[in-house]
Amino acid sequence: MTEKEFKDTVMPHHTMMLAEAMRLLKNRDEALDCLQDAVTSLWKLRRELRKVSNIKAYCLKSVTNRALEMIRQQHISYSESDKDIPSDVSSNTSVERRESVAILRKAIQLLPDNERKVVLMKALNGMSSEEISEATGFSTANVRVLLHRGRKRIKDYLKKYYGL
Repeated sequence: MTEKEFKDTVMPHHTMMLAEAMRLLKNRDEALDCLQDAVTSLWKLRRELRKVSNIKAYCLKSVTNRALEMIRQQHISYSESDKDIPSDVSSNTSVERRESVAILRKAIQLLPDNERKVVLMKALNGMSSEEISEATGFSTANVRVLLHRGRKRIKDYLKKYYGL
């Protein structure tokens, strides 16, 4: 399949693919990344695309699979925080710790996407503001603001619902 054939066959489904990625990921930047990954994969498979009877469905399935993979990767990064719980503590302490982690996860999940991303990069990965800035494309000042707002929202949530 030539570049022109690819553009004529796959690219008309671009809007539908982006909408599906947005529906699943609920974040425009992540959806655009997902779309780019899916189109790149389709380009690599362009020779086999001639054999596909329903290109529209194939394109949609491609972007859906990539979005689900991205979601799974996000859940893995959340669950890695459980590794911090030592196994040799008493069962009561361990249960309390797990409950605290669950409450904190809930608070983090309620953050707006950009704040959540920055807070997790700082808290889980220990990244500096400059490293987060490079990774996300936000200015370092914006990273600091997002961190401040995210931490404040978490604190407010914990006070409001759990009295912590």
